[in-house]
Amino acid sequence: MKDQYVVVTAISTFRERYVVPLDELQKLNPEVPVNPEWAMDCVTCQEVEEFSQKHIGELITDCDVLNEDGILELFDKDNDYLASWDRDQKINHIRNWRETWSKT
Repeated sequence: MKDQYVVVTAISTFRERYVVPLDELQKLNPEVPVNPEWAMDCVTCQEVEEFSQKHIGELITDCDVLNEDGILELFDKDNDYLASWDRDQKINHIRNWRETWSKT
């Protein structure tokens, strides 16, 4: 069992808010009356700084068991920026799985 790993896949959901001054929104199209819905396009295009966020929760979508070769393949796929790590570094990182903060 030492070289078996449980993979839990989850989706984390956040509520995010964005705030756009109406007079600034009008400047985007000064020829027509301002439409507050223009702000939605600005958010979609990632042109607006985030105002606030709140974590709503996490939904677990599935669970699977992989052997060491399988978990290393998944590690490389999901963490390509750590491709230079050797096998031992990757396994040590995976085996250090517990959160260190306390929920008190």
